[in-house]
Amino acid sequence: MSWMKDLKKSNTAFLKIIWPKIKYLCGGGDIQPVEIISDNQIARDLDILCGIDIWQTVEGRGCRGIASRVQFGDKSWGTFTIRKSRDSGARTEYEKRVEAIKDGRFIYPYLMCHAYIDTPGENLLEVGLARTIDVFDAIEKELVVVKTTTNASFLAVNFEDVKDVKIFRPSAPSILELPSPPIQLRLF
Repeated sequence: MSWMKDLKKSNTAFLKIIWPKIKYLCGGGDIQPVEIISDNQIARDLDILCGIDIWQTVEGRGCRGIASRVQFGDKSWGTFTIRKSRDSGARTEYEKRVEAIKDGRFIYPYLMCHAYIDTPGENLLEVGLARTIDVFDAIEKELVVVKTTTNASFLAVNFEDVKDVKIFRPSAPSILELPSPPIQLRLF
């Protein structure tokens, strides 16, 4: 199956290329890919119901979920993308996250990570890292572009339009932190 091969490629890229570059921004700890665990009901539920792709554990502090999207190509689009609708009518990550955020009673990924890697899958081009709630705040403020494929539509939010976003560019001397309104200091 093509999607299984893509899933494995994305998870491998996250573990070997992306995580080493963003680990310190996320408070360190250990991670476990959730999507590729097929024999555990809890892992399946975290993936399908909650949208958690990576489970992060920081000893002595806690655990949390990360939503990860890895795109391969010749450039970074500098956006977080969220599937808004499917032609099949199946529920999307957008619908599940909006419900979880508004309801406040269900688990959703604390962080969203969107990474761009070159086509051979060896070089990191750019990573955007933000709290899920901040990405959805930008969506609510209509700071989005709708992109359509043959069987789905996606919301694309520019990294720069998300409050407290962290952007990692290997060619840049350090992590870019874009200015935000004065707020109490929050660490990822």
